[in-house]
Amino acid sequence: MSTQRTYDLNGVDLHRVGRVAESYRRDPESGRKSFDARVEWVGGFRTKARLCDHDPLAGDEPEELAGSATGPAPEEMLLGAVGQCLIVGLASSAAARGIRIESLAVEVQGKANLTAAYGIEEGNPGFDSVEVEVKLDADADRDELEALVDHAVKLAPIPNTVSRPVPVETRLA
Repeated sequence: MSTQRTYDLNGVDLHRVGRVAESYRRDPESGRKSFDARVEWVGGFRTKARLCDHDPLAGDEPEELAGSATGPAPEEMLLGAVGQCLIVGLASSAAARGIRIESLAVEVQGKANLTAAYGIEEGNPGFDSVEVEVKLDADADRDELEALVDHAVKLAPIPNTVSRPVPVETRLA
């Protein structure tokens, strides 16, 4: 492992990350940040999602599920969010440990019970499980990389949200 301490490793500004962490230490409530999304129906199974202040993201169901495949399915967006969140955690944790990343990719898969989603059978209409494979080439040995992955998974908000029951409160406006 590289023992060189730098404050800009893997594109992560550790000074900035440190300032954020310190602000949370001083005021833990400031670390409870709200995120939002606004999703509008476009027609058929097509949607337009506005995620915070970013450009709209098209969503749709694949053709084999009676959609028109003009954008990713909700299941794909969820799996993408798991992968994106884990990559953010891996990049920052590696930088904090002085580990230089050469390449990093995360493959996320899951099988959803669509027969339950279509009301054909009883059961959980969601994913039965989510599998994540981390492909990481970095200047550390395998034990250090496994510890890094374990640490990132432990602290990653989206994988943690998906892996435990979280209430979803819905109301008609």
